[in-house]
Amino acid sequence: MPGSYAICPICFWEDDAAQLADPVNGGGANRVSLVEAQANYWAHGTSEPRLAQFVRQPTGDDVREFGWRPIDPRLDDFSREKAKPWPDDPTVLYWWRPTSRVGRDA
Repeated sequence: MPGSYAICPICFWEDDAAQLADPVNGGGANRVSLVEAQANYWAHGTSEPRLAQFVRQPTGDDVREFGWRPIDPRLDDFSREKAKPWPDDPTVLYWWRPTSRVGRDA
């Protein structure tokens, strides 16, 4: 659930709902932005190279949600999220889901 502040044991990203709504800016629970953390993971296997000692490799028990993909600025426009009221269900900020409101007027 967004905003749980759970730390992912695979990449060491700390879940932060504010950064989910504004993934291009760092700060909050994490030093880097979510977009930067995703790029770091693909390049270094961790959300931030300085945190490499805390991560582990995925196992067969780790399942990525169907349809998940990294944020793509060509597809995912978060620029209007700051002007919208905070959602009752913050999972609408999950950009990969069909129920996402990201980049939509709703």
